[in-house]
Amino acid sequence: MRLDSSTARLALEVRNPDLLLTRFYTFDTHTHALDQLPLPEAKAWWQGLEDAEFGNLYLHGYGNRQIGQHKGISAYKAAEQSKLWEAPDMAFYGIAADGVLAYHPDCPELPLQLLNPQTGKPTGSTCSQQQAAEAVARYSRERFLDCQYPVLYRLGEAYFAQVQAFLQEQLQVQAVLALEYAETEAHLVISFYTSDDSGKLKNELAVFDLDGKLHQKMEIASQLNGFGSDTFFIFNHKLYFILNKDILQVFQLLA
Repeated sequence: MRLDSSTARLALEVRNPDLLLTRFYTFDTHTHALDQLPLPEAKAWWQGLEDAEFGNLYLHGYGNRQIGQHKGISAYKAAEQSKLWEAPDMAFYGIAADGVLAYHPDCPELPLQLLNPQTGKPTGSTCSQQQAAEAVARYSRERFLDCQYPVLYRLGEAYFAQVQAFLQEQLQVQAVLALEYAETEAHLVISFYTSDDSGKLKNELAVFDLDGKLHQKMEIASQLNGFGSDTFFIFNHKLYFILNKDILQVFQLLA
């Protein structure tokens, strides 16, 4: 799941490894309209979601499928679910303020190129990998100004122990392995895991006010073999998360 904050749209990739099927969707957070990109099913499995910005979804292909090397960039206009352009010989690096940064996967020593986000054509600007990393980080701070992703804390880290103790006191649960934490002006949002007798994990999401009062608690996944990351995010005072791997749910965080 990726957020295009400039148009308040979500891009979603849904994979079914048993059937080797992949589908890509765009979700308008204002109208709640969900639309699927019209991609051939056989081709879609060999594509993946890179990012969403400038009103577009950017997908990658694979150069070496055995090692998962990304190669090829396809851009789709989210509002119309139509293909804009394709750069089959380039690989996606990241989003900068002026466009899409890309590199040649077969010649990684070459400078990165800046592509026009609407046409895919090189703008003529090039940069080093360090300059590209700085440009992506700089624009990320700007584009996600109204968006908040949680911080992942793992077992053994100091903040994990602090939040684990808070959950034990408030909910009488023993969080294990890892948890994700986000704090807004009015709420604490925590995604955590508990283990059953068989060793399987359950992922739960809890919302507290700043006084520690519980406002919402729900199970969002079960029978897990391991923990994940980015299990939720907050955008324009709304909490977004995936329930049971196939349901997008949105909660309004009231002040």
